[in-house]
Amino acid sequence: MSAHGDSTTLSRPGEIGRTRFGVAGLRSLLERVRTSEYVVLGGGRRYRAVQRSRTATASRVGFLLIAGSAAFDAIVLVDRQPGQGPVLLALNGTMAGLALAGWWLVARRPLRHYPEAVAFVLTLALVAATAATGLVLPVLAFETIGYLLLLPVLITLILPWRTVTHLRWLAAAGVLALGYIQFAPSDGLTADDRADLIVVLLIALVASFAGHLLLQRGQIRNFGQLQKIQALRRQADADMAELARVHRALEETARTDPLTGAGNRIRLGEDLRAARARMNRLGHTHGLIAVDLDRFKVVNDRLGHLAGDDVLRETVAAIKRTIRADDFVYRFGGEEFLIIVRVPDQESLAAAGERIRAAVERAALPHPENPPSGVVTVSLGGVLVRPADLAQTDDEWFARADAALYEAKETGRNRVVLAD
Repeated sequence: MSAHGDSTTLSRPGEIGRTRFGVAGLRSLLERVRTSEYVVLGGGRRYRAVQRSRTATASRVGFLLIAGSAAFDAIVLVDRQPGQGPVLLALNGTMAGLALAGWWLVARRPLRHYPEAVAFVLTLALVAATAATGLVLPVLAFETIGYLLLLPVLITLILPWRTVTHLRWLAAAGVLALGYIQFAPSDGLTADDRADLIVVLLIALVASFAGHLLLQRGQIRNFGQLQKIQALRRQADADMAELARVHRALEETARTDPLTGAGNRIRLGEDLRAARARMNRLGHTHGLIAVDLDRFKVVNDRLGHLAGDDVLRETVAAIKRTIRADDFVYRFGGEEFLIIVRVPDQESLAAAGERIRAAVERAALPHPENPPSGVVTVSLGGVLVRPADLAQTDDEWFARADAALYEAKETGRNRVVLAD
């Protein structure tokens, strides 16, 4: 009793617990549904795009089947009811025409972007036309009811449209079928028969929806697995590309002098083999230019090895800016470098060597112990190798270039001397 004398009914603790548990359980269930693969993946843009394409294709196939079935049905029914031939032909022709119209419209702009809407309207029109057949010809009432019960199952098997579209279609088709069963003009249908048919109709609608859910779940699961496979493949491709990049970088590092960025002896041997192949196959000529920095030892002794390293790097940079893209510079040892250039004759080789010498001098790298200019200079010895020289080894080519370099050093430095 309350203070005012009003009687109140107090909820028991168990009832409160059950109520809270029921609300919490419902919320948990709704959350699981909201975050399920069926909702999340099935509602995604990519899946919807795939389903639109599938729905368009399935709709066209389904409409052709319906048109063919209507034509076959007309032939059979006209044979059974020859007196109703014109009416039967008109009704089945309407159904066939609707199906063919759907087949045509689904593939045309702008309706091809909305295959669900086209299929929804035309399949409902087919349901209405089927019911109209039974209304016009009461003798076909049982056949009409059979078609109306069968159509929801066929729609489930044919059209992979969205669940909300399927629910709306079932509701509309169910209303049409229910109205026909309730008001179909047939002396052979009693009230109990109609009640039984309504139950069968409800079972058919529920079975159609359940079948749709199962098929959709399978399609969504397959789509999700395909997405995962594609993601794994993309990741594998990315990993392979990265591995190839690292492999190329390692190969480049293994063939590059780490201090100057010039090629090393390994790269020199590979490029000389390629040059020999071109000479043998195409008759090309190449020039080998040996380069040595003048009085470089003084730089290391007076300024230190770090300053010497900077001079080597800047010298190689100046050489690279001068030679062509298909020529290459290699570190041959200490402060000595070798350059392979593609030239046709001695005059071109001498011109290439002079460009390199001038470029290093123009770089104006300080070298106070290198008179008279006080900047870093180089001496160069070049040798032209022709197909006739293929019998000689690489070392013999190097020796010829080195002899020319020695002559350049002995005759005053900062100059180009060619062998032979």
